[in-house]
Amino acid sequence: MTDATHLHRCRRSQRLGEIDQQYRQPLHRLAHRLVRDTGRADDIVQETLIRLWKHPHLLDEPDLALRPWLFTVARHLAYDELRCARHRHEYATDNNAALDRHSDDPCAHLADTWIVHRALATLTHQHREVILHAYYRRATTQDIATELAIPPGTVKSRLHYALRALRNACTAQGVTTESPASREDLSV
Repeated sequence: MTDATHLHRCRRSQRLGEIDQQYRQPLHRLAHRLVRDTGRADDIVQETLIRLWKHPHLLDEPDLALRPWLFTVARHLAYDELRCARHRHEYATDNNAALDRHSDDPCAHLADTWIVHRALATLTHQHREVILHAYYRRATTQDIATELAIPPGTVKSRLHYALRALRNACTAQGVTTESPASREDLSV
């Protein structure tokens, strides 16, 4: 490596450090405002700076040209994050309080299991099969489609209608879908 190449890389690293120091907070505010999650906002800012590093010619641009590029990249990454399946199905939690709940009645789980088994028995074979793969085996849509040799869209459709039928079967057994919040509203 020549001295000129080494000097150029050092300047590039120094310029990226300056940009990081100058724009990290504003980029983080933008990303956080869009995705409403600090961890995801951090990831978006980091990915924005990595993309800048991959385009070294931009490091030589004046701030007036660089700023819009940075904010556009961060905005696009935030929108991509909001569109991805992970965002629709995963939720950050501070603790596992919901998982650590203790049931006062040891038979409550047995009764729930019995109700679900009876409700599953009322479903068609295709609906029951999709629910078992998705919820008991925790398979992805693509894995279910591959295993059952059907398109992923069919898996999603069957799962939608299967869950509706399962809810109706549970309701027919006297199980209600009333939430605790709606019960409180009724008592007020």
